[in-house]
Amino acid sequence: MDNLAPPELQQVRLYLQQIYPLETAILSATDNLDTDQAAVWRHNRQEVQDRMGLFNRWRLQLCQFLGTPPGPGLQVPNNRIII
Repeated sequence: MDNLAPPELQQVRLYLQQIYPLETAILSATDNLDTDQAAVWRHNRQEVQDRMGLFNRWRLQLCQFLGTPPGPGLQVPNNRIII
């Protein structure tokens, strides 16, 4: 981060400005998990997964911009069968 040019730092700040609200929205999405439908409102059962996907996508874009590999929390687990 110390070696980034000012325009690159600005781009990182833009990524972080997008990532932070996405992270906090995941936490608040759990408030609706107890209700499937109320009157005409219907809960999106995939809301938390959708929010996590969007959050992870922005995090991956930041990693790609910085040229760093994603950490273990962003890597897709390998399906291995051991016989």
